Parts: sequence; structure tokens; C-alpha cells
Amino acid sequence: MKPTGFNKLSPEDAGIILELSQKLDITVAKRLAMAQERKFYVETAPGEKRLLRIGGTEHYDWLENEFRMYECIATAGINVMRPVSMGTFREGTLSYQLYTWLDGEDLVTALPRMSPAEQFAVGEQCGAAARKIHSLSPLYNAEPWGIRFKREVQDKIQSYNNNPVKFQSGDLLVRYLKDNEELLDNRPQTFTHGDWNTCNLMLSPDGQIGVIDIGGGNNCNDPWWEFWEITDDASTQAHFYTGQIKGYFKSEPPAEYFPLLAYYMSFGRLKWEYDYQCLLNWFDDMRNPMPTWYLKDYTAV
Repeated sequence: MKPTGFNKLSPEDAGIILELSQKLDITVAKRLAMAQERKFYVETAPGEKRLLRIGGTEHYDWLENEFRMYECIATAGINVMRPVSMGTFREGTLSYQLYTWLDGEDLVTALPRMSPAEQFAVGEQCGAAARKIHSLSPLYNAEPWGIRFKREVQDKIQSYNNNPVKFQSGDLLVRYLKDNEELLDNRPQTFTHGDWNTCNLMLSPDGQIGVIDIGGGNNCNDPWWEFWEITDDASTQAHFYTGQIKGYFKSEPPAEYFPLLAYYMSFGRLKWEYDYQCLLNWFDDMRNPMPTWYLKDYTAV
């Protein structure tokens, strides 16, 4: 149901929106309950739909960088929420960012309703969008990927070894990371989204993919690192993830892709302490770098 005015906001949120309405001409606001930060769907007096994000100002330079990242992605022809304006208020204690609104639903909720062929087609769209993003140059230069990522891996392995509480079979991931660190050598670095997953990929009413919630901060990475965050239900959404890979490469991926994907997924799960068992099942206890959910011989009907 379309929100009306500010009546359903908490007193604190209503005060923020009322204050900003004088600057941004807001007439309708609804707090996005599932967001981890303070976000609102808003409408302006001319009837424009917008996304409003509210935060602090202690890292305002980081927010400005994030704003530029959205502008950069938009230049690649990606359907992305576009920056409108940003600034501070309440004597510089709070910041706001205003973006265009993308209609649709995220793929977390949309994928389970799709047929295998539909999942594959949407996956191809996502892969093509990622390829466009990775065609962009990063906004700054970073030290070589192999140097800085090996440092992160070594730090995480040390932290894992020092932690008396360990997930079952985590040692298999550690061994894979140690034995395959040469995969990081001479990797390219491009512009990356930074938080590429089905929560941040939107399906519009006309079936097009939209991109939201850029990771912010560091946008200079190995482009293949982008794909480590594959959910535990990949086996039931194999057509989507297969389509994403084939859409990204426009065909089968090169031989070095899957060993590196296994490497990045191992590190990501170790770093964030996600359940390891799915990963071990997909890669046969890290003996086979091609995941069981990848449909090598599948082609669109």
C-alpha cells in the first residue's frame, strides 16, 4: 500500500523527515523496515519517487566517495539507483543521501518463484551487468592485488588458528588457502560493486535487472572476487548462478576461474564465519574446484 504522509513514522524519524522536507520537498515517507541502516522510501511534491539514506557525518568523505561510485556505474549503462543530492543537517551532525528509486523486488524473494529457464535468463542479465561494471577503471590506484590480498588471507588464517572455537572441517579451507595462494598473482584490478549478491540485485516489473547498495569504500579489486558471496541455496538456484557465470564470460569461463572462485569463497566464509559445510559439499572437501551446482552443459532453451 502506498504510504501517506509521515503518520506511520516514529517520532524520531518524523522529526528527521519534517526537517529535511523543507530542503528536499518531501511529502510522503516510509521507513524501510528490512534495511540495516536508516533508509526511507520518499516522494517529493512533484511526485518523484526517491530513496533517502540518513547517517552520521564522521565518515562524510567515505559517503562522498560512495556517491561518486553510483555516478560512475550509471555511466556504464547499468540500471542503478542514481544519486540526486547529498548534504548535512542538524548543525552538521547528520548526513543525507537522496537517490532515484528502483521499482521491483530483490532476487532473494523473486528467484524461488522462477522456473529454471527464467532463473538462467536472469542470471545471464546479472552476469552481463557485472561485466559492464568491471569494464570501468577504479576511482583510485591500489597496491598489487596479490600483495594486499595475501596479507588479508594470512591475517585471517592467523586469527583462525588463534581462536579456540572452530567450525568443523575449517582446516580444509585453511589448507586450500595456503596451498593455492599463487592464484592471486598478477590478477587485474577493476572497478567493483563491492557487495554483489541477490539482496542487492533488483528485478523490475518489466523483467530488467537493477543494482542497489554499492559496497562503498574500496572499489578497486580483482573483478572475480566480486562473486564469492554465493548463498547456501545455490544448489536449488543452480540455473541462476550458472547463468550469471556464462553471462559474465559470454560462454564457458576460463580454466583458472573455478579454482579462484573456490579460493575466494573459502576466504569469505572463513572471514565472516559462515557455515562451511555447503562449501565443502560443493567442492568435494576442496578436492574439486568446480562446484557441484554449476551446470556445465546447460544452455538457454
